[in-house]
Amino acid sequence: MSGVLSLSSWAAWAPGLPDHAAWQMWAEGLREPESVGEPGLPEIPAMMRRRADRLARMTLRAAFDVLGGRVGLPVVYVSRHGSVGRSAELLEALARGDALSPAGFAASVHNAAPGLLGIVRNDPAPYTALAAETGCILAMLAEVQAFLSDGHDEVLAILSDEPVPACYSPYVTEPEVAAAWAGVFRQGSASGFVLSQTGAPSSPHAEAEVLAWVRWLLGGELTFDCAPAWQVRRV
Repeated sequence: MSGVLSLSSWAAWAPGLPDHAAWQMWAEGLREPESVGEPGLPEIPAMMRRRADRLARMTLRAAFDVLGGRVGLPVVYVSRHGSVGRSAELLEALARGDALSPAGFAASVHNAAPGLLGIVRNDPAPYTALAAETGCILAMLAEVQAFLSDGHDEVLAILSDEPVPACYSPYVTEPEVAAAWAGVFRQGSASGFVLSQTGAPSSPHAEAEVLAWVRWLLGGELTFDCAPAWQVRRV
């Protein structure tokens, strides 16, 4: 990917960290994420709120906070696991021989959260949903650049994940946290970010990737390692 990406605004939500002020305190070591809690979503009808699991609720909260009244922005949604908790529930029901819930299946697919975002906002803008393992930032920025190269003025990017259910935890070796981040990107600006291939391996982050990304945005470091041999640089 080449060219400068400008991040015009962003928002994030995690249990115990509901706004920019809380995230700034976290970056300064004065506050920590919590393990339980869900965001309120007064913007959407109660029936739709009941359909949304915590991952979808976090995704919608971050997206609402950054979008405001804007519509028509393509959406890039990136999550390593998606609503894996719902998937685990369906598999357990299948193992017991129980009937599967169509609504539960619809809420378990990887594009469930961005699809619900389009439904509740009556927004027909295109979106893509990616599963990127530990390269979520790299996948997000590459897909954002693709949309911008197609002529879109702005793109909404969303990162969201939460820890996997206990049955899957032995297979996860990276730090995990319940959190969602959303930002609006534009092409070309006097200042922004450049994604480049370094040709050298990078060390893995000591915390969940979304937390490392927010920490970098709030800090003053020049570069951010977003995948092995790839980094984002402030310009």
